[in-house]
Amino acid sequence: MAFFVRCLTVAVLSSATSFFATAQDFPLKKIPAFTYLVDYEASWSPDGKKIVLISNRHGGLKVHVLDANDGGNGSTMQQITTGADEDDSPVWSPDGRKIAFVSIRSGVSHILVMNADGSDIRQLTNRPGQNIHPAWSTDSALILFNTTHFAAVAESTGQMSGEHRIIGEKTDDDMDLATVRPDGSDLTRITHGGGYTYASFSPDGRSIVHRRQQGEVSQVFLMNADGSGDHNLSGTSNLDGWPSWSPNGKQIVFSRHSENGFQIFVMNRDGSGVRQLTDAVGEYVNPRWSPNGTKILCGRRLGGTSLVVFQAPN
Repeated sequence: MAFFVRCLTVAVLSSATSFFATAQDFPLKKIPAFTYLVDYEASWSPDGKKIVLISNRHGGLKVHVLDANDGGNGSTMQQITTGADEDDSPVWSPDGRKIAFVSIRSGVSHILVMNADGSDIRQLTNRPGQNIHPAWSTDSALILFNTTHFAAVAESTGQMSGEHRIIGEKTDDDMDLATVRPDGSDLTRITHGGGYTYASFSPDGRSIVHRRQQGEVSQVFLMNADGSGDHNLSGTSNLDGWPSWSPNGKQIVFSRHSENGFQIFVMNRDGSGVRQLTDAVGEYVNPRWSPNGTKILCGRRLGGTSLVVFQAPN
């Protein structure tokens, strides 16, 4: 899950004229920076006009909102959460009204929801276990998330582990998927057995793409929305992660560990047609397709973590 990144980045700032990398020749060898400092875990607003993210530029790791056409270094972004607790993984509801996010309180990660302007914050999880990576259903009625709650109840565990992994944490072994309503009701378990992270509903709401961790192997899997029919899309590749849907649900963008570290790839929803999109300096993670399908936003690890945006493939 790797959601605590505290070091500063030395990324080169983009200019207004080089704001987006073009997609003429994949894989891209050079990608100008979109932001600097520690900016990560970003996602688009449903209209594509704004980006919600975690940044430390105003002190601490807090939820910020950025104009997607800022054209510069993110200096105009606005902080919408405050307080001593660190935040993580914000994501806009499809109706544009709310933002779900993670807040780490007394060492425990909880799912919270707030209005899009940062008002009316509500904590949805309060039981034992870590809760991370929220994602909305297409009708904004449910929040899908990863949780160790069920393992914590069964085994009296749920504390974060310090064991290093190349793509995930030891705690990921105990992560299952669950849904909850935005008012905190109807907690529903979807998976059993652990190893499920970075999950999201398909645009038609019928499927869930996710990362499946089994020991040191991390792959992209696809299941039905009820948890049935889970199957591998990565094939023989054993270090894939951070999958996300294209707006039409026909493709999945994800990160794969290649000769140059993690780079961005895309494949059809059945796992066929794998294509490499980046082969640039740094490592590229957590890609998100823009709502209109024209751009891909992702994090770049290069001395720290910043954001980049490039033109999506046709």
